[in-house]
Amino acid sequence: MYLRNCLSAIMGIWVLLNPWVFGFGDVTNALFGCAIIGSLQFVCSMLVLGKTGDHMWQNWACVVTGALSIVLPNVFQLGMLAFLSFIFFGFMTILVNYANIYPDSQ
Repeated sequence: MYLRNCLSAIMGIWVLLNPWVFGFGDVTNALFGCAIIGSLQFVCSMLVLGKTGDHMWQNWACVVTGALSIVLPNVFQLGMLAFLSFIFFGFMTILVNYANIYPDSQ
């Protein structure tokens, strides 16, 4: 639980830093989109730290941010590396938080 939530928080920080890493910080709407998505994912991951289950709205919010991370590079037509980064980390965010929503019986 803790590891998955920390991974989700780190992926949120990565989404937040993407405009400067891939050099599209001058595209204002993409910058604000990354800031909102990354911040929301980081905060929700920290709020749900150590908790699982489908009743935790924070996990669902992180799944939504993962889906938005997949959509974002298509809306703003970012470069290929940024596109692949957003797609990869978006799917990983969805998978990690899905594992938090429906944990295996331990």
